[in-house]
Amino acid sequence: MAPRIPKRMSGCPVHGGLAVPVVAARHRHGGRPPMFGLNHPGRVTGALLGKRCGGCGGALSTRPGGKYALLMRPVDFTRGYSAEPALHPSDCAPYALAACPMLNGHLARHRATPRDLEAERCGDPECDCHLWTTSADHHARAAAPASPFCLATYRQEDYRLHYGDADVLFGVATAGIAPLTVKLVTRGDPSVVDLTRALLAGLPLWES
Repeated sequence: MAPRIPKRMSGCPVHGGLAVPVVAARHRHGGRPPMFGLNHPGRVTGALLGKRCGGCGGALSTRPGGKYALLMRPVDFTRGYSAEPALHPSDCAPYALAACPMLNGHLARHRATPRDLEAERCGDPECDCHLWTTSADHHARAAAPASPFCLATYRQEDYRLHYGDADVLFGVATAGIAPLTVKLVTRGDPSVVDLTRALLAGLPLWES
């Protein structure tokens, strides 16, 4: 049974009983399924710059004491940023954990065949599917065991962005920012490298 869609995400498209995150790649017309697991670069950038939730698209808290959540792998902690936009910690983050098969433990490995985006182009000149790209490590992750994920919450006052060379926006910065909480939410099958990163970052990969 599909998890209950939170009220914040009631305006999102629904496919197969699951709410489609606002940052997910999807075609201009609804005849083709959304690309769960592939983010639309423009929507990601908009969410990051606008301090908006990557699930529902709504504004993250700006009130004193407000919080935001990040779902992060060991590699994200050690490189100092999350490429995924932040989520509302009370509902959108728990929904992502319940709905995503990589996060809820239903998939133990990444898909064996890298996604062929050329085959996904719809040919509609007004659809921006020709702009879709996979992440830099997409091919390296093919058939790889699922990584552990932690849910980290932060003070809204600490929200800032991480930029690389030539002011390229990489994501939400975490380096030098103390999280309020860090909880292991997906055990995955950590590699030796993941375990080393977890030790360096002080992550709770051995929680019961």
